[in-house]
Amino acid sequence: MKSTFLFILLLFGQLCVAQTKDLQKVPGTKCSLIPPSSFVASSTFSGFQDNASGSSIMINEIPAPYQAIVDGFTTDALKTKGMTLISKQTVDLNNNAATFVEVKQPANGITYLKQLLIFGDAKHTVLVNGIYPEAAKAMAPKIKAALFSTVYDPSQNENPLAAVPFTINVAQSNLKLVKYISGSLLYSADGTIPTETPTLIVGNSIAKVPAIVQKKYAEERLKKLPGGEKSIIKETTEITIANLKGYEIVANGFAKNDVPELVYQVMLFNDKGDYYIMVGQTKENFDQQLATFKKVARTFRLK
Repeated sequence: MKSTFLFILLLFGQLCVAQTKDLQKVPGTKCSLIPPSSFVASSTFSGFQDNASGSSIMINEIPAPYQAIVDGFTTDALKTKGMTLISKQTVDLNNNAATFVEVKQPANGITYLKQLLIFGDAKHTVLVNGIYPEAAKAMAPKIKAALFSTVYDPSQNENPLAAVPFTINVAQSNLKLVKYISGSLLYSADGTIPTETPTLIVGNSIAKVPAIVQKKYAEERLKKLPGGEKSIIKETTEITIANLKGYEIVANGFAKNDVPELVYQVMLFNDKGDYYIMVGQTKENFDQQLATFKKVARTFRLK
């Protein structure tokens, strides 16, 4: 089940630099940075965005060794993900070793350029990711300066519940909040990740999904979960929660070593095609946990 939680995260307990009045805290993280003047805080991910140019700066975390992550940024590895490596170099960040990577990636008919500042330790890695269309490459120096302004403050309150544009109530369930990861809240029955107990992820996406294909998209999204290609959908039901229409899906899936598990997914769409997603998984007490997932899902509200 732990592969489900291979969302990119950020945590680095060694780097700590004094903050200045220009630094802006990034909700859900212990990081701050100085964004370009045209950027505003995003309500859908941990970072900032410039709507006019289509540019963004995101902070993500990975619970993995810094060197292992850096070593994965190779020409061949990136090529398998549709990206082209432009450059990769070791740099200094506040007297600590870091890596600066530049890549190119096409998406939806647009070529995007990405700058990634990567730093961390033997257990955790921080990625500060600047993304902008190739047509807006004049943003490059501003974004690079913002990336290199990043500081980490271990005393900064991450306040995960304030970092998402929604609320969810698990008070009457067996689920406990574990952490916030790049736009998503992660819950588990024992309060740890990874875990063998029931889990629930609640998050949102800035992807646009036309109404005509939303049902198909929701079912395909479930199939893209780790091991999801083996999942057998039992039922797909139209649902409305918090005045958002969407689809509730129950499926029989398989965890590691082909252990049977129940997979529950709800996708809710707004009138712009943006969606919110809830994914519950359990290898135990299928009927009881499914009832819990459904009960919690119906408490979803937008702020």
